[in-house]
Order: sequence, then structure tokens, then C-alpha cells
Amino acid sequence: MAASGGTFNDIEKVLLSRFPELGKRLEQSFGSYYDLKSETPEAYPVFEDVLQKLVLELLRTGEDDALLQRIFAFFEEVANSSDRDVTDLLGIAILEPLVFDRASVRRAWKYMGEKTKEFARETARYGG
Repeated sequence: MAASGGTFNDIEKVLLSRFPELGKRLEQSFGSYYDLKSETPEAYPVFEDVLQKLVLELLRTGEDDALLQRIFAFFEEVANSSDRDVTDLLGIAILEPLVFDRASVRRAWKYMGEKTKEFARETARYGG
């Protein structure tokens, strides 16, 4: 992630620039609280309220395989970040809810890269 310019301080901006299709969901979740033309919610709200919900929805419905592939490729970049705050964000906002939904994690497994799978296993092990 550091190689692509992403640090915890700007990870939500990196996400939104890589996935412009999240704009409408961002507007629905935060448009009444933020002037989204001039400010962006912080990383955890964006990852939890927008990205996590989209990923779980796509895994449940089986829709948009190409988008899931792109998202999980992004997760693999995040998982390989040297910024501990970035990897914690992935674990807390995405992997924790994912690993506790057995059907979704089974479907997600084929999209995950090796480092993301490693973090998912650790998350499941620590979460019981």
C-alpha cells in the first residue's frame, strides 16, 4: 500500500479514487452529514459503512464478480502494507465481519490473496 501512496491518513481517499462506483453509496451513507465535495469521512466509517456492506452484499448475491476481484486485489495490497494502522483497518472493518459469516467467507476465499487469507485465518482463530 505504501508503494501506491496509501497510508492510514489517506486510505479512504485511495479507496474512493480506485473505486468511483462507491460514490453513490458514500452519498447515501454520509451525504446528510458531510459536504462530500469538500470533505471525506474518515477511514473506519467509509470501510465499515460503505465497503463492508457492499462486499457482503456482493458475496451474498453473487453479483459483479469483476468488482469483487478488484476489491479483493485492493484488500491484498492493504494486507501487504507496512502501515500497521492500515492492516488493522482491514482486519477490523472487513475481515472480522467476513470471517464470522461462514457462507460469505467461503465465497470470498477464492478472491483472497495469500496475505489476506493469512489475516482472515488469524482473525478467525483469535475470534474463536
